[in-house]
Amino acid sequence: MNKIQNIVLNIFENTKEKFVFRHIHLFILGEHGGDALRNTLATVIPGLILFYCGYLHEAILIGLGALFASLTDLPGNRKDKLRSGCWTIPLFGITAWLTATAIAFPIALIAWLIIAAFGFTMISIYGGRFAAMGLMGLILVTFTIGLWPTDPLSYGLYIMLGVVWYFVISVLQVLFFPYRSLRYAIADSFYRMAVMLKNKAQFYDERIPLENAYKQLGTLHLKVSEQQENVRNLLLREKRLVNSSSESATYWIRQIVGVTDLYELLVALDHDYDAIRKQLAPKGVLESIRALILLLSDELDLLSWKSAGSLQVTKRYTKDKEIERILRELSAKRDTLSGEEAQILAATIRNSHYIVKCIQRIRLVLEGKDSKQHVNGQYSYSRFVARAPRGVEALRNQFTFRTPVFPFALRLALLFGIGGSIGLFLPEYHYTYWILITLVVVARPGFANTNTRNAQRIIGTLLGALFGFVLLLTISSPGTLLLVAVCGLFGFFFFNRIDYMLSVLCLTPGIIVALHVYEGNMADILGSRIIFTLIGSLLALAGWFFIPVRQSKGLAKLATDVVDKGEEYLTVIFKKIGRQDVDTNDIRLARKMAHSTLAAFSSAMNQLRREPGAKRWNWKNLYAFHSLAYRVNSLMIGLSVAAAEAHHGEEAAALKPRASHIATLQKDLQKLAAQL
Repeated sequence: MNKIQNIVLNIFENTKEKFVFRHIHLFILGEHGGDALRNTLATVIPGLILFYCGYLHEAILIGLGALFASLTDLPGNRKDKLRSGCWTIPLFGITAWLTATAIAFPIALIAWLIIAAFGFTMISIYGGRFAAMGLMGLILVTFTIGLWPTDPLSYGLYIMLGVVWYFVISVLQVLFFPYRSLRYAIADSFYRMAVMLKNKAQFYDERIPLENAYKQLGTLHLKVSEQQENVRNLLLREKRLVNSSSESATYWIRQIVGVTDLYELLVALDHDYDAIRKQLAPKGVLESIRALILLLSDELDLLSWKSAGSLQVTKRYTKDKEIERILRELSAKRDTLSGEEAQILAATIRNSHYIVKCIQRIRLVLEGKDSKQHVNGQYSYSRFVARAPRGVEALRNQFTFRTPVFPFALRLALLFGIGGSIGLFLPEYHYTYWILITLVVVARPGFANTNTRNAQRIIGTLLGALFGFVLLLTISSPGTLLLVAVCGLFGFFFFNRIDYMLSVLCLTPGIIVALHVYEGNMADILGSRIIFTLIGSLLALAGWFFIPVRQSKGLAKLATDVVDKGEEYLTVIFKKIGRQDVDTNDIRLARKMAHSTLAAFSSAMNQLRREPGAKRWNWKNLYAFHSLAYRVNSLMIGLSVAAAEAHHGEEAAALKPRASHIATLQKDLQKLAAQL
């Protein structure tokens, strides 16, 4: 019972963190709100027009086609949208036709369910867009079973027409607003860095154990790292920007360089936190440093408002004066110290000045007052873009239990076969296809994600069913009920990428209300929604035990990658200190790879912690490796920043003791990795 309570508490705590009121503008006024409104209108408008023209059946099918297509349309540039449309339109049309044809033959239907589940899962190796296509392709299969169309060909054509309609809107939007996704991605990156910086204030609070602070930092680091990768991909794959010297191209290039450099400065560290606490706590400056960090976090938050183009940004003021005052006080305190205490405090002040200057440069870019700035080095764009696998050979290489995709595809295929068979054995129940829908949206390769998704699905369904029941008891007008269903659809779109539980909470009453208006029989709808959702959730959870994808298999390899990429990064820094000619791209790329491997290890460790049998691991060693890895990474970045600022041989030579200390810590990290 305690485990279930912890899951529920974690879900609500995460929701609370995501929806701090002062940041809700990033969702309502940002890309999430705009996409939710676009998707809702694209789904509803053709249905309303056809409904009033007397074509109810066609209205439902075209609306469903638009709905499924909208959920495959991830943020991206023009090429991304066109490519998604070219793949999704024929894929969904053929899938709808094949499923509708197989419905008349029970054995063929079960076979098709198994094949579809396996195939649509395997195509996820080709990247996020294909993963979304596969997911919604399976949802289309399950909805087709629920609709039970009598004319497969016309059904497939109407679904395909709905997909075409949606992508016409999506492509037109990206043509008129080509850099919309990039703008909001940068704004979200600033917001996530602000949250991470607030977490770093805990390292200067003696009451909080360093191990706990590192655990929280690991989770936040993963989110920030993912968002940084998203920003890079959106910009560096836009050839009209990277191959141009126009003002617009220069603006966006400066933006991404500013975001990347700021992230480097936020992670950089000149001394270990335990040394900082030990030396500075007796001097009474830790509280001032915490206040300074929180003020800098507010500055990053302000950048997110500016990047998102919020109208309210003019009502907020920068914290420049407060920051300058604290820096002056810390500088005065530094002048009274000597030895290591003075060095540590001086490094903290110096890094804070770097961050302030970087924020000011970014602010000038956002305000269009950056004519005298220049980009430090040029990106070698192709080296920084994460490219998804291509071709049949990439797919063939996945057919092994050493990868997570193949066993998960087998598991989902088996579960689809079981779920479909349950529906055939219970023909009197019209909504058994909800078992399959639940399997699609809940089942995940790892146990932790499946378990969390299960709890979110069940809680959202139960609360949504209760809300839907209340609505049906209090509202009798069909028009009002349908308006409520449309609002539920908007809520589903709005929360879909933010919080799955809230999206289910919005969608469930919308589905219940819409089905009640269309078919009646409220008790059957409510009961079926709850019971078959629970059956699907139980199957998804049980499936992991039958064909598991364990994080423990790859954790040791990830730890080795963390050590290896750290060694490569340190080698490049040593060359820079040695006054060798080092390409700026080499430093940036080595830093990116070190960040990425560390983020991947953090994610795997977090999932392993919630897997059955996790207690068998030596968690003391795991947490020690994790904490030390972050310490070494931060110290490397701090050394890299210092090396870039060392313009003379004497300044570079002064960095060698720090480099030797980091090399020693790197050897300790290698020893810990060998013990995992």
